[in-house]
Amino acid sequence: MSTRIAVIGGFLGAGKTTLLTNLARKYMGEGRSVALITNDQGEVLVDTQYAKDLGIETAEVLKGCFCCKFPDFIDSARRLVDTVRPDIIMAEPVGIEEEGSLGAYLRKHQVQEAEVIVLTKMDLIASGEISGLMGMVEEMNPGARIIPYSAVTGHGLTDISRLIVSRDRSLKRPVGIDYEIYAQAEAELGWYNGTFSMVLPEGTDSYHLASEMMSRVSKAYLPGEIAHVKMLLESRTNAIKMSLVFQSLGVDGVKGGRRAEGSTTINMNARVVSAPEKLRQVMREAVLETLCDNGVTAVDFKDDCFSPGRPDPTYRMADGE
Repeated sequence: MSTRIAVIGGFLGAGKTTLLTNLARKYMGEGRSVALITNDQGEVLVDTQYAKDLGIETAEVLKGCFCCKFPDFIDSARRLVDTVRPDIIMAEPVGIEEEGSLGAYLRKHQVQEAEVIVLTKMDLIASGEISGLMGMVEEMNPGARIIPYSAVTGHGLTDISRLIVSRDRSLKRPVGIDYEIYAQAEAELGWYNGTFSMVLPEGTDSYHLASEMMSRVSKAYLPGEIAHVKMLLESRTNAIKMSLVFQSLGVDGVKGGRRAEGSTTINMNARVVSAPEKLRQVMREAVLETLCDNGVTAVDFKDDCFSPGRPDPTYRMADGE
């Protein structure tokens, strides 16, 4: 039996993880086995733990993107095949989102390079604007298949799931990229990963706690500066996952209700147009001050904040290759 591998990339905040977990649930409901490979420049991923909590076999490629850690990506895929033998492996590369001309270059490149373009969050687009949006995408990549999708309504999910398990094979040649522009654009983002451990009092409102933390982060930056912030709070009695994109807050999942208590871990990932020093301060204060305001002062934490270094791909692509 062969294993299908689908690489599903996209911009930060585009809804990649939500799409992947929805696909995984659908496949598992159909009796198919699924695995996921997550990817990040750092070492602590909210998405990895969230996927594991959903019962999805997961591997990670850390401290670099798939292209710079390609042998690690192949090793992860082989390990999953050898140990789990999944019908499908879905791989989620590091997302990119920057402001200005550098970001515009990277966004256009991702659209041009894709074989299938999933237009996520279509429930937020007015019906009269959809044809114009699809026309813009077709102009950038005339040969791509375009699938409108909404995680809210579920529209398009069946089309995506059928495509992944079809007999279609990748025929797209890579589109050359200017690595200088890529490096400059990536350096504009601050990347924060933090893990906080504490004991919460009985009956703590985890939704209020998480919302207040996210609100503090939101107020520290302009709307367009926040690519995404992800939080996973797991207590002895419940779990809640939240995402902040620009300044829009959403609940991605709840397990066991909103009341938390006992030994608790909060994992935070943030990708923000910010100096790393400022981002680290903002994230620490958002979590620690919120906990203090709710009577929790004994907190252990470890974190890391940085701007990604220059990309060093295992194989470099150029126009005409």
